[in-house]
Amino acid sequence: MIDKDSTQYKQFSKLWAGKTPKGVNITKRNLFRSKMKNSCQQEGIEFSEINAFRIFSGEIRDLASDTRKVGEVKITKPPRRHLRGI
Repeated sequence: MIDKDSTQYKQFSKLWAGKTPKGVNITKRNLFRSKMKNSCQQEGIEFSEINAFRIFSGEIRDLASDTRKVGEVKITKPPRRHLRGI
């Protein structure tokens, strides 16, 4: 679960909304969302605020290359049949 009181989530939510000390910066918001969308596409996951936070926090990076996490469950892709050497 995401801890909404953590400093990391607060930083992410400010970047997601584009909040700055002077107000809301739409360009900054769009740039951050674009970077998160590209990261989601590279990881092969659907672009959403929750998945973007998982990438921002490094939760997805901590998993192995063939493993991804859906909620609290880790899913591992089976090896390809033509690479097994059978």
